Amino acid sequence: MPAHKIGNWFLYIGKALTRARLLSTDGVPFGYLFGIAVDDQGALVEGDYTGAPSPDAKGWDRFEDWVEGLTGRWGVVLIQKQGTRLYTDASGMIGAVYDAKTSTVSASLALCLTRDVVDHPDYDHSAIEERGAKYSLFDTRDAHVRRMNPSCYLDLETFHETRFWPRPDSIQLEDGSLGETYDWLGQRTERVFYAIAKRHKCWLPLSGGQDSRLLLAMAGQARLGVEMSYTHISNYANRIDATIAKRLAQIAGIKHEVHDKRDHRTKQKRARVDAENYYTALGFKMPPSAEMKNGLHLKIPRNAVVLRGHQTDIIRAVFSSRIGERARNNTRWQVLRLLIVPQQEFNDDIWARFRPRYEAWLNSIPDHARKNSTDLMFLEMYYSSTVGCMFPAFYRNFWMSPFNGRAEIGRVMAIDENYRHEGNAVHDIVDRFAPNLNEVPFDYELGAAIENIDNPEALKELTRPRREATDVRRAEIYGTEKWRHNSV
Repeated sequence: MPAHKIGNWFLYIGKALTRARLLSTDGVPFGYLFGIAVDDQGALVEGDYTGAPSPDAKGWDRFEDWVEGLTGRWGVVLIQKQGTRLYTDASGMIGAVYDAKTSTVSASLALCLTRDVVDHPDYDHSAIEERGAKYSLFDTRDAHVRRMNPSCYLDLETFHETRFWPRPDSIQLEDGSLGETYDWLGQRTERVFYAIAKRHKCWLPLSGGQDSRLLLAMAGQARLGVEMSYTHISNYANRIDATIAKRLAQIAGIKHEVHDKRDHRTKQKRARVDAENYYTALGFKMPPSAEMKNGLHLKIPRNAVVLRGHQTDIIRAVFSSRIGERARNNTRWQVLRLLIVPQQEFNDDIWARFRPRYEAWLNSIPDHARKNSTDLMFLEMYYSSTVGCMFPAFYRNFWMSPFNGRAEIGRVMAIDENYRHEGNAVHDIVDRFAPNLNEVPFDYELGAAIENIDNPEALKELTRPRREATDVRRAEIYGTEKWRHNSV
């Protein structure tokens, strides 16, 4: 693995990982970006890149303006007279853990340690190894290694974290308008898709749910640059997914593959080796995905970039099972949602153990963002402990979200929380950018009667309540304005 020297630091980056050397306007290097990032002009950050303002010359505020405009899965290391810092993508998807005692930062616990793991005393480690629980609150398996809060930068001289986001103007609608916000989100996501697909072999998973359809709709014409869409079938629910996904791909005019575990046999030795590699990359044991267990992940070409939804969940406010100031002040349900133990095992003892640290994090949120504390819990804690933990261990492919940008997330968080939680924003956006996808039912509409996918009249009836409700909202948001010319 090649080493890049920057100041007194050595940066080790995998050979297949995109990187960029950040140069000031006079050609002096001041940092590295690693991973895949698209800037606010729609350009992929790669090679010798001069689009980032040097903090020494322009100040940290200007640099953080640029950071807020990045979308993707990335990290940035900077060496400046004013300080040495690490920034990451909005949800820590790149993976970022650190050991202050050894001055080490890495993508995973395995890469961070040169000693045996010291088990964190607050966790039931068997719950993580066997029952789907997560290390959260920026903890790792190790008692001394911390996971970065992605809304902070890490000072690499003191190893202290400092929150820089959300900034006072980060959470607001585009021009104060819901319709303008939707249009901005669609245009931005299309540009991100285009920039990534122009340089990388991209595969797009499709299902019967809302996140993948949102991405397909907002990708616009850039969807045609995706090499393949696909659906894995590991259980019956995935058969519903595949039925719907095939119809979506057909309407969108893109290729689609279905990978069914019944048609794919993985040798037990290969499955065991893949699981061991996964554990090794993590630095501890946590159940691998169903696709890794049954070998369907091997159907995706090595080194392909897999474009997942993930942060589009915030458009649905999926964590907001309770809404309003009174609900946010009751922190018990929020700690439960972090899956520190499986939900059925959560009790008062667990709450009492983690409550002080959760409420300390809650109090760190600036006043202008307190109404979005549930969104921020989801973004900073849940995502960093799930995709930020697992994605670095998926060594065959680069998994990322093309919606993982602070500018996008800030605009979405400005949309009324209850409006999002009811699914209205999802249906508005699909209707705005891909109205032809609207007559295809979602999984909750189609159910087990997958034969109805070939019955146009049945589909119209299944989707009628959603479409009629969306028609009413569309008139309120856009009036009689016509759809975008490049809608699906």
